[in-house]
Amino acid sequence: ISSQSADGTSNYDTPIEEASSYGEEDDEHSSASVLSEEFDEFDELNDQKWIDLPFELQCVDAVLQAVVALLSTDVNDLRDNTYEIVNNMLYSQRSSIEGDSAQDTLRRLKNAVGEMVARVQGFVRAMNLVLDEDEDLALMNLSRLITHPDRFIQPVSSGVLHEESDEPELILEAYLQQGLSSVNALELLKGVISHTDELVNQKLDSIRNRLLYVNTLVSLLSLCVASASLVGSFMGMNLTNHLETDENAFRQFVIYTLVGCFGMLLVLIIFFLQIGALPKNI
Repeated sequence: ISSQSADGTSNYDTPIEEASSYGEEDDEHSSASVLSEEFDEFDELNDQKWIDLPFELQCVDAVLQAVVALLSTDVNDLRDNTYEIVNNMLYSQRSSIEGDSAQDTLRRLKNAVGEMVARVQGFVRAMNLVLDEDEDLALMNLSRLITHPDRFIQPVSSGVLHEESDEPELILEAYLQQGLSSVNALELLKGVISHTDELVNQKLDSIRNRLLYVNTLVSLLSLCVASASLVGSFMGMNLTNHLETDENAFRQFVIYTLVGCFGMLLVLIIFFLQIGALPKNI
């Protein structure tokens, strides 16, 4: 604001510094208002006031959350129990595995996993059936059906169906992904049980092979002993021979018979090893 003096010169009553101070005060007020708005937004997020779903969709969300939580809890319990049993089987300090008990345990685990897979796949199948029907998804908005009945008059356009089924579809797809994750975890669990079953069978086969090996050796030893008994039976007949008066006949007979038995056993073992009937490493 300027005023003109008597000599024609103009004087400014309000200095520039005062105008700039007014501008700074306005900037401070605007920045403070912005900060207060941001603070209010964070409070709103923390208080979850941004959730404006209709009541019926909140009910659907609560029911699905309870079902998924129940299925997830059962899957996690089954997985922990399975891993505990498998680790006890594979990493136990015992030298052998009880075949019948281990196979029965694995069979029960397979049945439990199969039942759980059926439950989770039933949930996934039901969710897919609902997601495939846009009209059913749109009719889940009961509040919109009451407030905007004109949008649901048949025939309903595809654009309106897409708009009305958007929120229910998002809710169902979120829980569908959790169901698919549970199915993948169960499939992995079935693979672990199958691999453990194969390993148990391999160990049982190895034990069975050792038993067959020992049985073969015992049979060869029995053959040698039977051969020595046959020679003893021949020499024990009541027949007159020149050995009756020999003092060293009995000792020589025993030594030669034992040497012959062990020699025959060694020859038989080498023969069976050469033809592959006996394993070289057991």
